Amino acid sequence: MPHDAWLPDRLTGRVLLSLETPPKQFVSPGTGRLALVQREGGEVVAQEATRATDDPVIPGSGIKGAVRTVFELLSHSCDPFATRCSRDSCCEACSVFGILGWSGRVDFSDARPASTDSVAVKVEQVPIPWLPHAEKTGGDFRFYDLREAVELDPERRIWQPRARNLTREVFTGRFETRLAFWNMSREELGRLILCMGFGGGAATRFSLRLGGVKYDGKGAVKVKPLELQLAAPRRKSWNGPQCEEEIATWIAAAQRSPWSRSFLPGLEKLARTLSVSNE
Repeated sequence: MPHDAWLPDRLTGRVLLSLETPPKQFVSPGTGRLALVQREGGEVVAQEATRATDDPVIPGSGIKGAVRTVFELLSHSCDPFATRCSRDSCCEACSVFGILGWSGRVDFSDARPASTDSVAVKVEQVPIPWLPHAEKTGGDFRFYDLREAVELDPERRIWQPRARNLTREVFTGRFETRLAFWNMSREELGRLILCMGFGGGAATRFSLRLGGVKYDGKGAVKVKPLELQLAAPRRKSWNGPQCEEEIATWIAAAQRSPWSRSFLPGLEKLARTLSVSNE
């Protein structure tokens, strides 16, 4: 799909999205750096969370990667580690999200606090990450659910929570990001929104997982569209409930398409996996 012109039979525009952490959840997009951070009782050394001009942010590249992972899993797409698509011959995911040297047709801005006091910065103790063992977790794919990390006690032979001996900065609250899209069909946009966990009914809704500590059941955010602005085929904008109603037409187009016969059962299975918790 070319980028040098807006096609009259496709949609080009942007959606303002809210990303909100549910109760008992937080996100921790790490930088790989250590920093002295303030907590009750004084300063501690912690893994630093991402900021821009001192404001907490969730990088747009991470949001795009998380949505692409879901899209790849549920669509007829290549294995990016085994197959290379080209501009002239792309699978569904590469056509939408892009390949090396070609940006695709969607992009996400860095998610920033929705208001000056909508995001709180905290320090949490979490388990140290560990390498996955494919031989112990079978199946065609694996996704982190909302259960806390556990390990087997070798003496008592029981599963118990992993020790929380890693200190990390984390964010809670509500962020906003902008999804920009160009030359997309309604059906493609419907798939994209469904892959964020929004719309389609209770059976297909889930929390998108972002940042670090997903292995300990964290990193969940609820996605909600707030505003929609179309630049093509004609300029128009929607806010609040009207925005959700218009986006519901995209989702309906995706659900009516032949693609839904394979996509929707997988989406429902994924939603069940991402909803599992210890509570």
